[in-house]
Amino acid sequence: MRSIGGLMSAPNDCMSTIEPGPSAGDIYLANLNSIRGSEQSGVRPVIVISEQTMNCRLKRVIVCPVTSNMQPWMTKVALPDHLETRGMVLVDQVRSIDKAERLLRFIEPTSPAFLGEVRSYLGRLLGLELPDSAG
Repeated sequence: MRSIGGLMSAPNDCMSTIEPGPSAGDIYLANLNSIRGSEQSGVRPVIVISEQTMNCRLKRVIVCPVTSNMQPWMTKVALPDHLETRGMVLVDQVRSIDKAERLLRFIEPTSPAFLGEVRSYLGRLLGLELPDSAG
């Protein structure tokens, strides 16, 4: 895969960085304070949705916050029952955050299948057509 600036040209090349950074699908505790309007705030879990290549090369990661509000909604994805973290991913609250300033501690990883589900919801919200892996 290639992109402008070569960020995505070497998907597994994080060897040149001191810290590998969070992995896509990891759940972290993050401080999301200093918000505006209806943005999700507080110290809460987030799921990392950006690729490892970005996560190890940049000072930011792309995340979606997790809420403890279990009321179903079209922009929420329930976390799997086997995880320590309980709640629903707020896919419509996607944002880029500074790793050093906002990520407080690692909680746990999720499965590639769950990460794919979150990304699929996000793709639909953004009007992106994702290729069907079955075809």
